[in-house]
Amino acid sequence: MRILSATECISPAIERTKLVLFSPFRKGRTWKLCATSYVTSAGSTFFPFPLVYLAFVPFVYKAAGTGVAVAVATGVLLFTALFVWLFYLCSRLQFAWFDMLANRGEFVAPAWRKYGPQSLPWTNLKLALGAAVTLVTAVPIVAFVRRLIPLFRSIPLTPQPGQPPSPELIHAIFAVYASYFLLMLFFGFIYVIFSLLANFIVPSLALENTGIREAFRRMVELIRREPGEFTIFVLLKIGLGVAGYMGATIVWEIVFLLATFIVGAVVLLFGFLLHLAGVPIIVLIVLGAIVGIAWYLSMFYTMLLALGPAWTFMDAYALYFLGGRYPMLGDLLERSTPVPPSPPGYPPPTPYLTYPPPQA
Repeated sequence: MRILSATECISPAIERTKLVLFSPFRKGRTWKLCATSYVTSAGSTFFPFPLVYLAFVPFVYKAAGTGVAVAVATGVLLFTALFVWLFYLCSRLQFAWFDMLANRGEFVAPAWRKYGPQSLPWTNLKLALGAAVTLVTAVPIVAFVRRLIPLFRSIPLTPQPGQPPSPELIHAIFAVYASYFLLMLFFGFIYVIFSLLANFIVPSLALENTGIREAFRRMVELIRREPGEFTIFVLLKIGLGVAGYMGATIVWEIVFLLATFIVGAVVLLFGFLLHLAGVPIIVLIVLGAIVGIAWYLSMFYTMLLALGPAWTFMDAYALYFLGGRYPMLGDLLERSTPVPPSPPGYPPPTPYLTYPPPQA
C-alpha cells in the first residue's frame, strides 16, 4: 500500500466505512457494528470521576454522621471499581474493533478473544495516566466548589420584588459556567490526545505485540519524519470528527423529532378510538406508558445507527493514514478491500509472467 497524505485518506476511509457497516446492509448486523464502534470510544480515556465525590465525605459526616459518611464512601469506591471494570472491557474492545475494521470482520467474539494479553499494558497505562490527570484536576475543582458553596449561601437568592438580582449572584453564575466550559475544554483536549495515541499505539500492539515502548518509539519516529503531514492529519481528524458528530447528531434529532410527532399523533388517534370503544382509562394509561417506554428505548437504538458511521469513519481515516507507513497494516487493508469490477467490455487481465523468464 502506498503512502497516503492526510487529505488522500478521506476517500478510502469513506469507502471502508461503507464496506464494514453496509456491505451487506442488514439491520441487526449494521446496528451491532455501529454500537461497537461507538462503545469503543469509552475505552479511549480513563477519568475516574466517582473518586472526586470522596472530597465531599467530610461535609456528609458533619451533616449526617459517621454511618452515612461511611456508606457514601463505600458506595463511591464500589462504583469506581465498576467503572474501572467497564473501562477494561471497552479498552479491550478497541483492539477487537481495530481487527474487525482492518480485516472487515463481522463478529466481535473471535476478535475479542485474540487480544487479551496485548490490551493489558495499554489499558494499565491509560488507567495510570487518567487517574493522575483526574487527581491533579480534582484539587482546583474541590477548592473552587468549597469556596463557591459559602459564596452562594451569603448571596440573597430571592431579591426584593421589583429589584434585579444582585451583581454578586450574576458573577457567581457566570463563574460556574466559565469553569464548566474550561473543564470540558480541558478534558476534551485530553480525550483528543489519548485518541491520537490509540491510533498509533494499538496497531503495533495488536499486530506484533511490540510493547508500549516500541509502539511509542514508532509513533515518535513517524512524527519526526513527517511533522507537517502529521499536523495536517491531526487537524483534519479533529475537524472531520467534530463536523461528522455534529452533522450526524443534527440529522438524527430532526428525523427523530419528526418521527415522534407522527408516532405521537397516531398513538393519540388510536387511543381516542379505543376510548370511544369503551376501553377503561387505566388500560389506556398502561398502553400509553408501554408505547412511551418503547419509543424512548428506540431513541438510543437509532442514535447508535446515526453516530456509528461517524466513529467508524474516524477510525478508518486513521488506519489509512498509518497503513502506507506501516506495511503490515497496509497489507491487511489491501487484502480486505475488494477489487473494483472491470467496466463492461474491458479485456480480462493478462496473467503475470515469471521474471526473469525461464530458459528455453
